[in-house]
Amino acid sequence: MAEPIKVLSAGSLRHAFPEIIAAFGRTTGIVVSLSLGPAGLLRERIEAGEPFDLFASANMAHPKRLVSLGLVEEPVCFARNRLCALARADLGLTTASFVDVLSDPSVKIGTSTPGDDPSGDYAFEMLEHIETRHPGIGEALKSRALQLVGGRHSPTDKSTAALIADGDADLFLGYVSNARLLESDPAFGIVDIPPEFSPKIEYGLALRNNAEEDIRQLRDFVLSQDGREILINNGFLPGETLQTKPI
Repeated sequence: MAEPIKVLSAGSLRHAFPEIIAAFGRTTGIVVSLSLGPAGLLRERIEAGEPFDLFASANMAHPKRLVSLGLVEEPVCFARNRLCALARADLGLTTASFVDVLSDPSVKIGTSTPGDDPSGDYAFEMLEHIETRHPGIGEALKSRALQLVGGRHSPTDKSTAALIADGDADLFLGYVSNARLLESDPAFGIVDIPPEFSPKIEYGLALRNNAEEDIRQLRDFVLSQDGREILINNGFLPGETLQTKPI
């Protein structure tokens, strides 16, 4: 029996990728193993020599670095996401009041860990956009942001909902694909980031060099209409398809 295809995947795909793998297995009979984690730490594992077949990153930068090291083929953007704020329902946060509420020094702002996890990189990119339009404010927000999850030395493994419920944060800057799972919970509000501050979020999919045909089949399934629909149903925005040229 052939070894399972080994996929290293960003943790934000923890719902979508098992569905994709199950659908792929039903179609092909090919077995896939899945390891989830912050994409920056997964990239480091690949660089350190961990065997893998397919790398699904929450950004394009990590797979492109692996291209530069000669470890993977050129990545394709297979999905997109959006940043939002998951907040206590009673915080009074809205898109219109976004900067004012975040600027209140009593408000605890949670993020993931930049460098280790692209979610943290995107959150700090958003704060940098605020700094560009409101000098001094974005830097103050970055100094107050609590890097609570997603890092090699993160202080907790709580969910973002638990972080807010337990008072570790009043709001958390993270992905819409994750926050949407709490949209029916009256304890939380999901607030869109003002468009002028929103980062561009692209997910990259990369094959290891000299990948066999079954691994390429899995890559192609992710990019197919079936894979695309699963991603969309899990809160992601469309990326590239088999009919479009990879970036």
